Amino acid sequence: MARGVGVMLPVFVVKASGALLTDVDGNALIDFGAGIAVVSIGHADPNVVRRVREQVANFTHTCFMITPYEGYLEVCEALARLTPGTHEKRSALFNSGAEAVENAVKIARAATGRQAVVAVEHGYHGRTNLTMAMTAKSMPYKRSFGPFAPEVYRAPTSYPYRTGSAARTRPIVSSK
Repeated sequence: MARGVGVMLPVFVVKASGALLTDVDGNALIDFGAGIAVVSIGHADPNVVRRVREQVANFTHTCFMITPYEGYLEVCEALARLTPGTHEKRSALFNSGAEAVENAVKIARAATGRQAVVAVEHGYHGRTNLTMAMTAKSMPYKRSFGPFAPEVYRAPTSYPYRTGSAARTRPIVSSK
């Protein structure tokens, strides 16, 4: 493995279900972070497993922009139904959070004609060049990887657990 691939918990997972991970030694551990992509429903949710099996039996991947397929439209329609409001709703699906963030920035820039980006203080946005510029934490994400995209500014956020109340208003500061 490349040295840049860091490991936070040095156990090897062989199975995961709900909120639990099982390692090669048979230890069951509560998953407090490894399952970022499954945090809302847990590992190996039976409905997700069933849908994945159905999809893989049909085809494993095709780029929607080359050859469209019904599942993509179904997800977009579900998102439109679940999003509050009566305004027009449009969706685009991406393969990662960083790709979604980058596309949101591109869409916002095109819509507003402005180049600057405001990111929340202490936020993690991804590991591409632009999303690392937006990510506040230098270690382990940013150190030695610059230069980063310009025009990224930070907005303070409330952190009641640490401050005991909403964060005090401060001016937005540049990430430079």
